Amino acid sequence: MNSVLDSVLSPIIAASPVGLVVGFLVVGAAFVGIYFLVQYARVNETSVQQMVHTLEQGGWVRRVKVVLLLAAIAFMVYLWFFREYAGFKGLPHEKAIEQAEIAREISRGHGFSTKLIRPAALWQFERETGRFPIERIPDTYHAPLNPYINALVFKVMDWANNGVKSLANKAEYFDRYTFEDVMTTKQLVYTYDRIIAFTQLMFFLLAVLINYFTAKRLFDERLAVFSVWLMLLCERFWDYAMSGLPQMLMLLLFSAAAHAMVRAIEAKVAGRSPLPWLIGVGALFGLLALAHGLTIWLFAGALFFSVFYFRPRGRDAAIMLGVFVLFYGPWMIRNQIVCGNPVGLGWYSGLDQVRGSESEIMRSMEMPLTGLSPTVFRAKVQNQIILQMNNIFELLGKSLLAPVFFVGLLHLFKRPETSVFRWFILSMWVSGVFGMAVFGMPETATQVKANDLHILFVPLMVFYGLALVLVMWTRLDINIRLLRLAFLTLIFVISAFPFLNQLTIFFGARTMPVWWPPYYPGSISVLSKWTRENEIIASDMPWAVAWYADRQSLWLPMTVHDFLDLNDYNQLQGRIVGLYLTPVTGDKAFISDIMRGEYKEWSAFITRSVNTKDFPLKAVTPMAVDGESIYYSDRKRWENNEE
Repeated sequence: MNSVLDSVLSPIIAASPVGLVVGFLVVGAAFVGIYFLVQYARVNETSVQQMVHTLEQGGWVRRVKVVLLLAAIAFMVYLWFFREYAGFKGLPHEKAIEQAEIAREISRGHGFSTKLIRPAALWQFERETGRFPIERIPDTYHAPLNPYINALVFKVMDWANNGVKSLANKAEYFDRYTFEDVMTTKQLVYTYDRIIAFTQLMFFLLAVLINYFTAKRLFDERLAVFSVWLMLLCERFWDYAMSGLPQMLMLLLFSAAAHAMVRAIEAKVAGRSPLPWLIGVGALFGLLALAHGLTIWLFAGALFFSVFYFRPRGRDAAIMLGVFVLFYGPWMIRNQIVCGNPVGLGWYSGLDQVRGSESEIMRSMEMPLTGLSPTVFRAKVQNQIILQMNNIFELLGKSLLAPVFFVGLLHLFKRPETSVFRWFILSMWVSGVFGMAVFGMPETATQVKANDLHILFVPLMVFYGLALVLVMWTRLDINIRLLRLAFLTLIFVISAFPFLNQLTIFFGARTMPVWWPPYYPGSISVLSKWTRENEIIASDMPWAVAWYADRQSLWLPMTVHDFLDLNDYNQLQGRIVGLYLTPVTGDKAFISDIMRGEYKEWSAFITRSVNTKDFPLKAVTPMAVDGESIYYSDRKRWENNEE
């Protein structure tokens, strides 16, 4: 029996303990199917006819649909997580890796701290508090909710892993279902990367469920079911879930807030008090802001709508604001205590494209704040709004129906709550567009963007877009069922085309099993063998060093002079022992970025033409892949090292 189970489960589970969930779904579905086959194999022909009649009458239709939906979801999860050389390749976005590293520190009992050292944080701490807490660095850049949830998941998975290890001590069979809690050169993908992505995927599926009930209240069950499938077949949602960014947690909270607002509008239409639901809206937006501070712009749009819709005017909006502050206020107090600024370091990212790129700002030892005024943001805001509008189809998940929402604003829906709710969506979206324009959506190597709020609106906009399209089809008075089915199929195929294209990639040729360039986790993990826990490695991707090598890492300062000052004046207690450069800088444009741009001060190091005689890190060794990364060290720590 063990060999049979092993042959069934091993291909799914071997990659990660997260695969246990998928394995249980598959095996459970198999047993359910076998049970029903056995039961109905015993009945006679008349009973079979009765069963078919029951199915036709709808007695089992809903259950069959649910089983098919769960089976489809399980298959999608398998493809995205466990398809060899084409599925999950690790966390691709630096912000997701940063939050993962913070979550690990929380799970270790170190509080909301980080091993990533931003020069800008050095400036802020020393300016506001007079000292930089090098032993335990509080993070003041990221919102707290997603790291805390991930930390809780880490603790649960660690507990489960230790339990399986105890079983493995008694029976060697279970040893294959344990995982390493540190990254090693023997692994391609870090197990905790999978755990984070799987957690975001669960948030996505819960958001789908909430949006089903919202669509059902606004329209009907059939449209709600269509919308669920459109969400599941939207590749953009899967991309964000696999990225580890908090967007799927945000989608869950935003969807819940939208549902609560629908109930509040329904209560007002029915002559009941909407206040209990509006309190829930304020609380959910408070949690949403704790997941990403940029969503405060969405809450501003929600307040604007509430002021004009609910009576007495302004009262309910004020109550919502008060509840929001109760949730978000403590975080601002915490930031004020640890760094002397209630909004922390994150708000300085708004200087992106005003005072250079965000990376330039965060790598600076002094903030370029002189001459700042609202007028200097005008060009940035204009350019960012134009950029968003030019890419609106992609930002709205490449969904054919989402942009139709804006046409639906001209249609008068029969239900008053349905008609009113679209203005709530529009109010938040307009406010969100302006907020994203102010803080910017920096270009990254991945398609997903940390500041993307458009993705949160896709389900709600799809509801209205699909409803309007169906209304227009009805007005054509085409009563041929086959044509109607063909029309709906065409909508689904076009909307799901990016998703279907990804499926062809899964079943196509092999691709790089990790996000290289620039991430090769196994190679990065070697740095933990070459350094001690109290030593610091400077790098052009310090988030990856902090996460995969579990070492404090200084983001490469803007100038070599700044680096030498930090080292010579003992600002980091003389702990800098290495410099790790990767394709993050090496793959930049040679003239515009390396020789004359953001990294010109480090061009000799990046191009491997520096003379390290007068540099404190004199030993040099190439690293994976094929020497595209390089490590400068205080001595040849890699000698006599098995790794």
